[in-house]
Amino acid sequence: MRIKDEDKVNRIYGAAMKVINQEGFQGSSMTRIATEANLSPATIYLYFENKDDMIKKLFIHLKSRMGNSYFNSDADLSPSKGTFRTIWLNHYQYIMDNPEEYNFLENFSNCPLIGHIEKEHNQDYCPAFEALFEQAKSARLLQPLHNDIIYSLLFAPISQMVKKSKSEDRALTTNDLIQIFEASWKAVSQ
Repeated sequence: MRIKDEDKVNRIYGAAMKVINQEGFQGSSMTRIATEANLSPATIYLYFENKDDMIKKLFIHLKSRMGNSYFNSDADLSPSKGTFRTIWLNHYQYIMDNPEEYNFLENFSNCPLIGHIEKEHNQDYCPAFEALFEQAKSARLLQPLHNDIIYSLLFAPISQMVKKSKSEDRALTTNDLIQIFEASWKAVSQ
């Protein structure tokens, strides 16, 4: 069995993300991705069965990376509004620091492959979220909603406002961020 070269995998992931963001899922090809990664198409097939396999693995990799970026190792994860504000701001910072990754994740979440991944892998991309949400619901800090609903109500507004501000070529102000968080918090808190 051949040992995977993480540098090549990362080059493939970076190239795939770039090509797919530019040309879409259907418009991208393994040959185009290989060219962008400065590798031969045969090399990609050493690491991935096919384009769908590569895209699925890229999505799982990026989704886990995004989820893990919300928490640092010394973070206090006791359920409080301040904890959720910190995580929320980390989400905002992830979007700002990783626009290509976030664009890929947003595009993929509307792709038919997402259903297959969730059925096949039933993967929790960030287990710390699940535990924090459950603790916060038990402490009656959050409404007793499904965790996916809480996640959407907290994070979709800032994602949408970042897209809008970029399309208008203007930065969100500190006041904008405070207002967006407070509105999101009101939607999920008790």
